[in-house]
Amino acid sequence: MEADTLRVLAGSAHPEAAPWPVFDPRVLDFLSDLSTALRASPLGTDAEAVSFAFWCRRSRLEALKKQYEGPIRLGRGLLFHIPPANVPLLFAYSLAVGMLAGCANLLRMSSRLEERGRMFCAVLDEVLSRPKHAALKARTGLISYPREEEDRTAALLLECDGRLVWGGDATVEAMRRFPARPGGVELVFPDRWSLCLMSEAHVAALSASELELLAHRFYNDTYLMDQNACSSPRLVLWKQDCPDGASARDRFWAALCRKAEDTYDLTPYKAARKYEALCELAMTEPALGPVRREGNLLYRVSLTAPPADPDALHLAFGSFLEYEITSLGELSAFVTRRTQTLTCAGIAPDEAARTVAALGLPGIDRAVPVGQAMEFDVEWDGKDLIASLSRVIRC
Repeated sequence: MEADTLRVLAGSAHPEAAPWPVFDPRVLDFLSDLSTALRASPLGTDAEAVSFAFWCRRSRLEALKKQYEGPIRLGRGLLFHIPPANVPLLFAYSLAVGMLAGCANLLRMSSRLEERGRMFCAVLDEVLSRPKHAALKARTGLISYPREEEDRTAALLLECDGRLVWGGDATVEAMRRFPARPGGVELVFPDRWSLCLMSEAHVAALSASELELLAHRFYNDTYLMDQNACSSPRLVLWKQDCPDGASARDRFWAALCRKAEDTYDLTPYKAARKYEALCELAMTEPALGPVRREGNLLYRVSLTAPPADPDALHLAFGSFLEYEITSLGELSAFVTRRTQTLTCAGIAPDEAARTVAALGLPGIDRAVPVGQAMEFDVEWDGKDLIASLSRVIRC
């Protein structure tokens, strides 16, 4: 293993690991400065970077801090993060959560980090390098080295007090081959998928401007990440509650298609993968019904019955399955342990959440309005991340 294969993208290669209190003022100051710096940088026009900057603004973090007042909480020490390559800035949220939990943080970044990620690391390093944030820079490291250097990974993990693994099933299984420090905490985020619940009557009653807004919000939940994010819906369940549901559905999809025409960059690679996934689904899913294509931008794939294996519905780049239900109780035919987020339009999220609880469904950890699928929270995949990454000192 050659030493020069390791690259430090921001911070230090060997973070200091002393625990800090959760929501330490030094962390809040840093994240506030990072938020300001991002908005003033070339990333200030990037939707994902702006969303992160908004998420870590000082007022929001101060409000979040109040949820953890009471017992004394300290971070667990040094965390090792494995962020995914297919959600470009998720590593920023993972780092911020580790900081807020009072931990030192070492992130192994993908060698496939795209331009937005590199730009973010540059802004991050600039803010960390300010004298006022020297203590935080010493306990933060973003590094990159070849995946094949497993000895390096094994050695680093034995130095850490916890690991966060975001890369899906294959990454979780690969990382679990490495021994961990006894007593260390492990948070893993395996493959998940999500769905959307819409009321036909709600869509039918929307004004033209309200419809465009709904389409815009659904677009942000899906097309912005090519439906690669675990919280991006692949399946739309339509609640039959109006006389002409077909017109309501057509009205929504037409608005979404207009939004995609104005905004979405459908590259030849995406178009080919999209068609390939549809062909594979046609060969494997017995409940597949008619497919309606709006050019290459939008595929509407009807189901004639609940799918044989909801986890196998791998669609992306603007492909959506749809099915009509008469009651929320029918959710049980579509939800598995891998189902993460349920976005709602025309049905209150709390009503949907109560239904999930009443049915005892094995999945769905979030029920949110359409447009909020991508909004990160410190409660993710049903886990309280701050509580999991800190320890309580009872007195």
